[in-house]
Amino acid sequence: MAEYEFRLRFNLANAYRIGSDAEELELLCVPTGERFRLRTAVSGMPIKDHARAAILAGPYASCDEARAAAERAKVALLYWAVEQRLGIDFGDGRQRSIATEAGMALLREQLGCPIRNDVHGIDVYERVENLKFVAVSANLEVGKNPTNLVQTFAREFLGARHLTEKQVLASEIYSASFFDVSPRSRFITLVTAVEALLDPAPRPESVQTLVTEMEVLTRTSGVDDSTKEAIVSSLQWLREESIGRSGRAMARRLLPHQRYNGRSSWAFFTQCYHLRSQIVHQGTVGDPSIDMLSLANTMETFVSELLLASLRD
Repeated sequence: MAEYEFRLRFNLANAYRIGSDAEELELLCVPTGERFRLRTAVSGMPIKDHARAAILAGPYASCDEARAAAERAKVALLYWAVEQRLGIDFGDGRQRSIATEAGMALLREQLGCPIRNDVHGIDVYERVENLKFVAVSANLEVGKNPTNLVQTFAREFLGARHLTEKQVLASEIYSASFFDVSPRSRFITLVTAVEALLDPAPRPESVQTLVTEMEVLTRTSGVDDSTKEAIVSSLQWLREESIGRSGRAMARRLLPHQRYNGRSSWAFFTQCYHLRSQIVHQGTVGDPSIDMLSLANTMETFVSELLLASLRD
């Protein structure tokens, strides 16, 4: 009968390590027989020497049981990270390795054991003896032309371009997104950069009148004063266009011809703002097939082009 295990691979922020000299550390052994071990993601090295590590556990009678246990382990590890005030990155559980089948076959022959691609996040698989994980990465360094830096700095410092506080803030948020390693949170940061750039227009006079009437009705109601103030404060947002409508209008005006993932700029922003709301309010997107890394990368292109168009407008 097949048995299953899970592996939860994660990264710690660069300044943090788990201070163990061991290569493997037993975390827990439950009465039903499943063992939870913490291992360095680099074979033969102590846990304390690397930011990459993994929790492995099993055996489980089914794939579903293993995955459910992996999700519980992730929550437990996340609580530890919050309690210890450190950064932790669980990835998105998608296969990102560039190891080819030919390369995997060669490694199996050389090592004399089963090989499985490294997955950053949760990976559930059928249990086999002496299974090893391989990660092939390509760490690229992008060199920026110093001549371009000199020319741009001189042009902008000496030029007459004036940036509004909103444009400065949006640019700062966009730049900060490059330090966010989680695709999901980076995506939210990038959507926030667009929100910071927006300057919603007032709604029509008829809407303004309706909001005023609602304010009067609220203030003369029988609810307590703090609740009245909270409602009136919320009503003020109705005097201006919504974030979604303002974002669509800005994208249509500044990026009228560009397309992102096959959509117009304004349709792409609508999709992204909807997904951002799902993540913030539900913790995840409704469609599990959405690749957050790919979407965040496309969003980065959208925000950079929107910002440049705004700064040059």
